[in-house]
Formats: sequence, structure tokens, C-alpha cells
Amino acid sequence: MNNEAKSFLRKCLEIYSPSGQEKKYSEFIANYLKEHGFNVSFDNIGNIIAEKGSGTPTLLLVSHLDTIPGEVPVIEKEGKLFGRGAVDCKPSLAAMVYSISNYNFNQIPSGTIIFAGIVREEDSLVGIENFIKSDIHPDCAIFGEPTKFNQICIGYKGRICIGFRILTEPGHVASSWQYANAIEIGLEVWNVIKGVCWQLNEMYCPRNSALKYFNQIIPNLTIISGGNLTNSIPSECIIQVDIRFPPSIKTDLILKNLRQKILAFKNVYEHQVEKQIQIQENISSLIEGFEEKGDEVIIGALRWAIYRTTGKKPKLIKKTGTTFINLIGLSYNIPSITYGPGDPKLEHTDDEFIDLSEFLKCIEVYSKFYSKFFVMYKKKHKV
Repeated sequence: MNNEAKSFLRKCLEIYSPSGQEKKYSEFIANYLKEHGFNVSFDNIGNIIAEKGSGTPTLLLVSHLDTIPGEVPVIEKEGKLFGRGAVDCKPSLAAMVYSISNYNFNQIPSGTIIFAGIVREEDSLVGIENFIKSDIHPDCAIFGEPTKFNQICIGYKGRICIGFRILTEPGHVASSWQYANAIEIGLEVWNVIKGVCWQLNEMYCPRNSALKYFNQIIPNLTIISGGNLTNSIPSECIIQVDIRFPPSIKTDLILKNLRQKILAFKNVYEHQVEKQIQIQENISSLIEGFEEKGDEVIIGALRWAIYRTTGKKPKLIKKTGTTFINLIGLSYNIPSITYGPGDPKLEHTDDEFIDLSEFLKCIEVYSKFYSKFFVMYKKKHKV
């Protein structure tokens, strides 16, 4: 199995599949699943949906097909495989696909596995948003992304990606007192945003825990642009802010406070300078935080499989990032976790690699997990 599994992973890495160019890779995965008895189809934007088995429960395995752009040579060296996507997240997807393709469904009286390969994860939500609209009703889900093979991620922060466009009247710097500087206003808006997040942290977010950064609302100014002449007062400024927040905080609370404080600032500013300004808001991403309970069947079965494979108890972790499991868990209202081989710190670097022994252990974990999951689920839910 080892050589066959490693060969499969290498083929995955050798197919370049940046966001929007996943077709060749998705067809390779789809054909592999078809050859192993899965019913495979593509939705209207290119997501793979593959199904095998029958009856309940339905286990959903999901991962994304794309990588960030930039080709990197695929090289095997000292038990490691280097290449674009060698961490994010072709080993996670390959471990899922290889393990379910070689799983003996006769080991269980009933149960269905659905695999979904999602497009455009790295540059948009279009793939996952289209998928969760499909007529699929899973009972539990695992999203394949790197957590290290002995760790299970049960929590992710939410995300608001919000932009503000400030518009004022242009004018010459020689009479700057007659005009409102859009860039300066943009910086003031950023200060308002920071203040709102800090106030909410004081009110709702504990700081004295081991999960300090997971439990905090953290705003980041990621883009600022404005002005085009050195002797002209800027009449336009655009700022983009990325806010990550814990599952205990909801987007409505953050947005309500932001809008109130920015409107208050605008009113005071216009009164003080006696000038009209415009502050336009644009939200490009809005995802609630998600956290799973540690006693769910899917977690128990996966912990058992990891222990049986490695002889060590796995860790339950929470990440400060945001991923598709947020949307999957909240949209379907089902137990959902993230699991996969690889070190997340190597994501989006030119030095990303996967330790092949870890990849093979992950396949072994999955192979033990499936039967255990179906047995535990049926016992708990009496189906």
C-alpha cells in the first residue's frame, strides 16, 4: 500500500491547480473515485461530489482542490515530498480519497460516505457556498486541512472582511484648511474600529486563558490606498479590515457597534470641520465562528483511530484562522471537525512539504476510523 499511496499523492502534487484552474486535477480525482466504485458528478461550478454506500448515517468528507498560485518543483527528499500544495492541502485530500477508495464497505451493515472536492477555496467562497446549497444531508463532517496527524481541530474563529471608502472634495494643499483629507479620515475610521474591538474584548472576551488569542476579537488593517498627487488633498481613501473573532461573539454584535461608532464619528467630524464627507461600507466576507463539543461521536471515533495507530492520545485544538468547516457545521447544523496531515505553519510558503510517514499514518487512521464511526453512531442514535 505504501508505494501505491505515495505514488497517488505525488500525482496529485504534479498537477498544478491554482484557484480557477482545478479542472485537470479534479478530473484526475474524479476518475480515481469512479474506478473504485463511487458515483461521481460535478456541480455547475466544478465541485466534485462522490458517493458510495447506502443508508444512515451519512459521513461527509470535504477538502479543497485548489492551491495558491506559483509552481514549485515536486521533489522527494529524505522521506519528505516538496511541492505546491504539499501542505495546503493535497495530502489531506489524498488521504481522504485514497482511504475511502480502498475501504471495504462490506464491513458495515449500512452507512454512506460522500466526498466533496471544493473549488476556489483560496480566493473566494463561491465553491463552498454553491456546495452547501446542494441536496445533500450529511450527519457528520470532516474537513481535510493540515492539523498534524495526531491533532483534531474542533474550533475556528469567525471572520469579517470589511472595507470602507471615504469620499471628500478635492483641493490644493496650499489651502488645505478648506478641505477634508480622505486619508486622514480613513485612519480615524481604523482607530474607531480598533476601539470598538477593544471595548468588546473587555466586555465579552476572557484574556487570562491559555486560548488568549483564540478568545479575542482581533482587527487587522490589511489595505489602505488613496491620493494621487503630492500637492493635492486626497479626496478618496479605501481601507480594508480583516476582523477575526471567537465563536462566542456573533457578527451582528460587532457590526452593530462598528456602524454606531463610525456614524457617531462622522457626525462629530462633519460638525467640527463644517464639511460633508461620505463613508461607504462594503463587506466581502462574513463567516461566523464555529466550535464543536468534545464529546461528539465523530471526535470519539477519530481519537480512537489515532490512538490505535500511534499509541498516543491525540490533542483537541482550536485555530485562530477561519475555514470552510465553519460554513459546513453551521449550515448543516451537524458535528464537524478538521483533520489532516502536515504542519499548518508551512501553508502558503515555497518550502511546504509533507512527511510521507505522516501522510501514510493519516491514511491508516482513516481506515480504522470509518468502521468505528459507523458503529458508534448507530449505537448512540439507535439507527
